[in-house]
Amino acid sequence: MKDAVNTIVIPVAGAGTRLRPITYVTPKELLRLVDKPIIYYLIKEAYEAGIHNVIFITHVERKDLRNFLKSKGARELLKEFSNINLRFLETDQRLGDGQCLFEARNILKREKAFAVTMGDLISFPGTSLIGELKNIYLKNKIPVISVEKIDRSKSRQYGIIDPEKSDGRIHFLKSIIEKPEPKEAPSEYAMTGKYILTPKIFGYLGKLLKERGPNEEVKLANALRDYAKDYKLCAYTCKNRHFDTGNKADLIKTELIFALRHPELRKRLRLVFKDILKKN
Repeated sequence: MKDAVNTIVIPVAGAGTRLRPITYVTPKELLRLVDKPIIYYLIKEAYEAGIHNVIFITHVERKDLRNFLKSKGARELLKEFSNINLRFLETDQRLGDGQCLFEARNILKREKAFAVTMGDLISFPGTSLIGELKNIYLKNKIPVISVEKIDRSKSRQYGIIDPEKSDGRIHFLKSIIEKPEPKEAPSEYAMTGKYILTPKIFGYLGKLLKERGPNEEVKLANALRDYAKDYKLCAYTCKNRHFDTGNKADLIKTELIFALRHPELRKRLRLVFKDILKKN
């Protein structure tokens, strides 16, 4: 298909500072979530969206993910994903998710469109936010980002979209405001780390990289903000839920939710939780 989305980029070059000290030992994408590493859920989400080409952006100091995915254990874990193609790009910098994505520009410059997911944001197995976005892109041929309605008091934690107009779950954007104060938030719709983009975004990322100050990170949200001034960009309130694994509290919360949905564990865990609540 002319406008098919066949490739996903997963930036995993961050240091995982919010999860330390465990990330000194294990990178966050390989941390256990119930009985599988987090990376499994990211690959599964892409695969369920019909995407078989996966590009990981890793840091030169951490070979853990590459080594694991080339191991016999990984082959056993990922055997359900036939014809999956895993590729690795390395960066020696940690200048934000925008810089990390920029590393893939030469590979993706010939793509009509490609998917991006942040490495700590996942969905339930059997659901795919990327799949939802892909369908919206193929219908409208406009780059699209995932959003979720939040309580305005939490706006400091997210990039918040500024919609020009909305049509049901689709929002056509004027701008994006990164982590605004609640009173300054232009809407209650927060970005949730899933994207279908075109290679035009690399021009905006490159400009931000050239203009950044010392030790300043380059944010994909800011590149999208600038992109929206020149081209159409939309957001989609996904039907399925996203889960954060990038900080300690949310990782524990996500693991509990996933464990209670696990076919082998849910009955036993419900009894365990009832017992804990009685004693505490």
